[in-house]
Amino acid sequence: MSYRSVFKPDLFAGQNIIVTGGGSGIGRCTAHELASLGARVVLVGRKQEKLDNVAAEIEEDGGQAIGFACDIRDEEVVKATVAEIYKAVEVV
Repeated sequence: MSYRSVFKPDLFAGQNIIVTGGGSGIGRCTAHELASLGARVVLVGRKQEKLDNVAAEIEEDGGQAIGFACDIRDEEVVKATVAEIYKAVEVV
């Protein structure tokens, strides 16, 4: 799927952008838009399967995405997820 944006191409090239709720709805659409503008998208949501599906869609379109399941109601899980994200984007 090709996204036509009002923003200039590669606006976010080389940047990592976290999208919460990235597995569906507005978060999913936002992730696609950001990826089409060159961002490496970090998807965060409750269900890993949904995040994996969106990441696959983005990659099929030529973008970069990685997903992390996280329940924001658990502060320790949030801290651990943020640490995982930092490690993952340093390597990518």
